[in-house]
Amino acid sequence: MKAHPTVSEYEEMTGFRYYGQPSKYEKIFRWIIANASLQGNGLSYTPLSKLNGNITPNGLHFERHHYGVPIKKPEEYRLEIIDLEGRKRIFSIDDLKNENLLTIKTFIECGGNSNVMYNPRPIKSSVDHIHGLFSISEWTGISLKILLEEFVSLYRNKKNIWIEFTSFDKGSYNISLPIKVVKEKSLIAFYQNGEPIRPEQGYPMRLVVPGWEGNMWIKWIRRLEIGDKPWHHREETSKYTDLFKDGNARRFSWEMDAKSVITNPSPQAPILHGKGPMVVTGVAWSGRGKISHVDVSIDGGISWNQAKLSGPADTKSMHRFYYEFEWQGQQLLLQSRAQDDTGYVQPTKDQLRSVRGENSIYHNNGIQTWAIDKNGIAENVEVS
Repeated sequence: MKAHPTVSEYEEMTGFRYYGQPSKYEKIFRWIIANASLQGNGLSYTPLSKLNGNITPNGLHFERHHYGVPIKKPEEYRLEIIDLEGRKRIFSIDDLKNENLLTIKTFIECGGNSNVMYNPRPIKSSVDHIHGLFSISEWTGISLKILLEEFVSLYRNKKNIWIEFTSFDKGSYNISLPIKVVKEKSLIAFYQNGEPIRPEQGYPMRLVVPGWEGNMWIKWIRRLEIGDKPWHHREETSKYTDLFKDGNARRFSWEMDAKSVITNPSPQAPILHGKGPMVVTGVAWSGRGKISHVDVSIDGGISWNQAKLSGPADTKSMHRFYYEFEWQGQQLLLQSRAQDDTGYVQPTKDQLRSVRGENSIYHNNGIQTWAIDKNGIAENVEVS
């Protein structure tokens, strides 16, 4: 019997693998929440507590699917662009790849990430489950600006130009974005971390919009249509909007605000070494600019200490932070607070509620608190 069902006899004989696999001693996997009776609809969460550095491996990138993962052969693929007058241009994969390609490193975060933090009582769960609809990759593809240069120039004097992006999944998932999306270093990406985008990430290509919420990053993209107003689709009206306490709703909230979370220690990563020197680590990001600094508190926000940043100098990217201190076995209330170069400071949950009220379910970037007991065990709590 084969040691592994996907390993060929030749690989077994030589000891080499056509595609490398993690060590059998490292048990790293994604947390999956899906409905078996509605196959293809569900989520998988990046295991933030098990990772370090500033790249998410492709096999651990978070997923959110509404209608499953469509499969299309690249030779059968066509991208259609329709202008205001209804004229069409059609491109094959080879047409699109025959351009100077651009590579950017940026994060993607689902607009619903951390939405359980709106619960009136803190859930007893992990950093992976609470905050794991977030990943960071290096993406390579054709610049949206270059792709649309001809069309955009036609409407240079028009004030309101929008673009509808549509996928070829079963639900024809679609959303409309203003023309300024072409100025955001946006890509039609073919590669993720150097390899062709995987089917669950939008193969053969997807939209990448640095700093903007994940539902804008249309996967399996098949059509772009230019219009003179937003389309007001479901995913930009009833979904991914923020209902304020006065009954008004915030719409078109594309950019993700500055945010951070401590990944270690956390509920899935307790303090195992006992008293002594320890390093707190986590991740911080902002869709509006570059993270300028991160502060860490061990007493629930009474006092703050600046953490060390490690990461790219890119804007709209992720930065890992580290804070060292001597743990004497006392109880801790661990928090992190990010600030970006626009001056925006990550809010507390109370500050967020004072603006949003109690009805929001999206865009929660409130400060996370982990309570650490004398045994080093962490749990999700809330402090005022």
